Amino acid sequence: MGKRKKIIVGIAFNSKKLNHNRKKRFSTRWIKKRMKIFMKYTRRSLQRQTNQDFVALVEYEDRTRKKIKRQLRKYSKLPKNIRFVPKSSYQKSIMKRLKGYRYLYLVRLDSDDLYRRSYIHQLKKHRIRKGTSAIINQHGYMYDSKKRRIAPMYAKSPAFYTLIYKVKDYKKGKRYRLRGGHPAVIRLRHEKLRRRNYVHIIHSGNTTSKFRSKRNKIINKKRTVKNRRKVKKILSAFM
Repeated sequence: MGKRKKIIVGIAFNSKKLNHNRKKRFSTRWIKKRMKIFMKYTRRSLQRQTNQDFVALVEYEDRTRKKIKRQLRKYSKLPKNIRFVPKSSYQKSIMKRLKGYRYLYLVRLDSDDLYRRSYIHQLKKHRIRKGTSAIINQHGYMYDSKKRRIAPMYAKSPAFYTLIYKVKDYKKGKRYRLRGGHPAVIRLRHEKLRRRNYVHIIHSGNTTSKFRSKRNKIINKKRTVKNRRKVKKILSAFM
């Protein structure tokens, strides 16, 4: 009998085509800054997952390969289950890891955000209902790294979700169409995890996110934590 779940964390480093950073994301300055954030936050969240039975593929634009490699050399070597891969070979990197598995759990994560350290373990234990296409995390935190404050947040259909495919269907080319981006995930047949499973980080490099409620993000500012010790304690559950 084949293995059941292959969990792959997909992270777009500078491969997403966004109007606000179309050219900036190719620059040495942008890559250097984002790499520092990734290493400080996201890498630590991945390395401190209580269950390490996953692979994280960090996708970068092919033309920036030398710049990416140059920055990576400044940090300690990544563990084997965290890999930077060029956009041109991203799908191939996924495919070669699916042999013998029945399901692909494709976890979405930005290169500057966090999941709870038990998140991979939660996915391993969770038994989905027949026909489920996505697992959604509506509850989390927003962390303002500039002012070092953190507050609970809620999003009906956030950027913190896991898409579920039968491996045989994924290999045949099946992909979920998310018209309009993350808000479309809620329209898939889905299940919700109730824990506060993510931290959305606000930093100087954000251009579309601020520490305030906006459309799909509701911040509970009445419960904002500013005490440094308490903030650190909350973050310790994520990295």
